[in-house]
Amino acid sequence: MAIINYIEKHLKTFTVKSHKHNYWEIIYVTEGVGTIETEDAHVIEYKKGEMICIPPNIRHINNSSLGFKNIHFTIEDWNPPLQTPLLIPYSDSSKDFYTVLKLTYRYFHQLPANHPINLAFTHSIEAFLNRLIQQSEAYNITQIIVHEIINHYTETKFDLDEAYKLVPLSKEHLRKLFIKEHGISPSKFLLQKRLTLAKQLLSKKEDGYLRINEIAEACGFDDHAYFCRVFKKETGLAPNEFQLRLLEDNKIYPVKINNNEN
Repeated sequence: MAIINYIEKHLKTFTVKSHKHNYWEIIYVTEGVGTIETEDAHVIEYKKGEMICIPPNIRHINNSSLGFKNIHFTIEDWNPPLQTPLLIPYSDSSKDFYTVLKLTYRYFHQLPANHPINLAFTHSIEAFLNRLIQQSEAYNITQIIVHEIINHYTETKFDLDEAYKLVPLSKEHLRKLFIKEHGISPSKFLLQKRLTLAKQLLSKKEDGYLRINEIAEACGFDDHAYFCRVFKKETGLAPNEFQLRLLEDNKIYPVKINNNEN
């Protein structure tokens, strides 16, 4: 059974610094607008009444120029079929979820977490979350593409067009749904996965680390020169420069991905 292990509110907040949780974090926006950006440059724009589900161990920042308010909680032993952050839009179901969430917040601050009342609220929260995810049409459709990319992005022969064919929608319509759901296009998501792995491999300092052309192939690039051009375009450094910088400073620099759509 799922367990809520933390629940709190943000009152008129502008920035929550980079952080991550060991469990799923659920954020219900009660006021304001803003953005959540993950360490791999996945950006979610939110507004009042919307919810954001963030998987465990994903570092993220929450920013709002005008300020936001929310109720947020972490939940363990909950295993939804998600691999990336998900925005759940406002609906009658999410409105009802908020009613239960307010009661959950009140009683979790009055009674022990294992009290029968709180266990009942946790069960209700879990059931609501599962229903809201299932109702997200864009999620159900775009996750097919996400799964294909995650399962095959290291393969040099992987063809994104083949993934598009798995969904009975036009390529352009599916692309728009993906951008709405994930904040970037499928091709940019694929590029992010490959470049994130490339930076991890470039950061290895053990003896016998991979050469640049080997890293390119390991990350799904079949053209070494193309990999170097793309890497420099997206990070501002050539792969060998990036590696030398890491070795000199003995740390990994956070490099922001350019989110221009492909």
